[in-house]
Amino acid sequence: MRMNVTTDYGVRVVLYLAEKKCVTSGSEICEKMGIPHSYMHKIARVLKNAGILQEVRGAAGGFVLKKDPESLSILTVVSAFEKTIILNRCLESDKFCSIDAASCCAVRELYADAQSELHNKLNVKISTFLKQ
Repeated sequence: MRMNVTTDYGVRVVLYLAEKKCVTSGSEICEKMGIPHSYMHKIARVLKNAGILQEVRGAAGGFVLKKDPESLSILTVVSAFEKTIILNRCLESDKFCSIDAASCCAVRELYADAQSELHNKLNVKISTFLKQ
C-alpha cells in the first residue's frame, strides 16, 4: 500500500493548523509545509467534506481546524483521502479470496496482523505531534 501525495499533504495541513490554533491562510500553509499551491483547493475540499477543516472567508480568512486535535487521529485524516487503507482484498468484510481459502490462509493471518498494526499506528491523535 502506498498513500497518495495528496494524503500526505492533507496530514501536513492538519498538523500545521493544529500547531497554529487560529485561522491561517492557504498561502502560509503551503509555504510552511512545502505544499504546491495547486493542491490546496483539493486538500481543503476533502478536509471540509470530512468535517475536519473549516474555511473562513474574508480579508483575514483562511482555514482552521473544526475538530479538536485531542479527538482527531492521523487515521481519520488519511481515511478522508484514501479510498481504502486495507492491505489486501481478503481483509475486506466479504473476505474475498480467489482460491476460496480466506478461512485457513496463513498469509491472510499475516496480512491481518499487519493491518491491525497499521491501524493502531495511524490511530494516534494529532495532539501527540504538537510541540509542548
